[in-house]
Amino acid sequence: MVLVVVSGLLPFNSGKTFFTLALAEYLRRSGYSVGVVKPVAAHSFWEQYEYFLESRDLGVLVGEDVVRYVRAGLIKDIDLQNPVDIMTAPHDLMKHPSLDSYLTSLTSLIDQAVLVRISSAGQRNYYLVRENLERVGDHLANEIRGFVSGLGRVDEVDRSWLYNKLVSKEIDSLIVESVSSVMSRHDVTLCESFSNALLPALGLRGLVKHVIVVTPSKALAYGPGKVITYMSALDRLRSETPFLVMLFKPDTILSIKPSTEYGKIVEEEAEKLKSLILSGRMT
Repeated sequence: MVLVVVSGLLPFNSGKTFFTLALAEYLRRSGYSVGVVKPVAAHSFWEQYEYFLESRDLGVLVGEDVVRYVRAGLIKDIDLQNPVDIMTAPHDLMKHPSLDSYLTSLTSLIDQAVLVRISSAGQRNYYLVRENLERVGDHLANEIRGFVSGLGRVDEVDRSWLYNKLVSKEIDSLIVESVSSVMSRHDVTLCESFSNALLPALGLRGLVKHVIVVTPSKALAYGPGKVITYMSALDRLRSETPFLVMLFKPDTILSIKPSTEYGKIVEEEAEKLKSLILSGRMT
């Protein structure tokens, strides 16, 4: 059982899902059992409207990345493999007292979060952030309310509650349980981190042996030696991905070319990673 965390160097659009899908497909073609976990997902109602409609059809809140994993057969249990999902929606400019206030709101996940799913112990728990929903345009807000009305119980929370919940030990433990469960079933588990966080949960630092840092056109792979060293000092170091890159030279650097097919990378590059991840380390 090997755990590989795929982390983004950038807060947005690093290409984590594209890369994770490609690596997972290559490992599967090579004969390995591969599991994928995206413990925390965030997606915009506005930018991923078609996937919001798919959520409505599925009856569970999910975003584009998870839908792609589901279609590829890499996520079969959404609640286990994607226990935390956050849907955001941009505020209506005319509902803000100033342009500065509006622009500031667009930089904050917590300010834009309108609906959150936390799946735990066989239950889906939904949380509606009403103070954020009230600042969304009326048409968007009405569609979201319509979706919420079909979910059963939905608890209303404020931004402060949501922030504290997401950074709580409870969520950290939930993510560790999710990843551990998937690991127990597969040769290799690929865990996609969140934004530019090195790990989606600090509790994973004792499990992870490989980290792949993704940024447009490049993937930087770190093996057990450097990863274990960094993780052992994580209490004293920063938990964002760029700090690992600043401190350690990667063991392997891959070039990622643009592709018209989602999740395709050059086989020679994937083979380098397979060798690093699996050579004598199936423990």
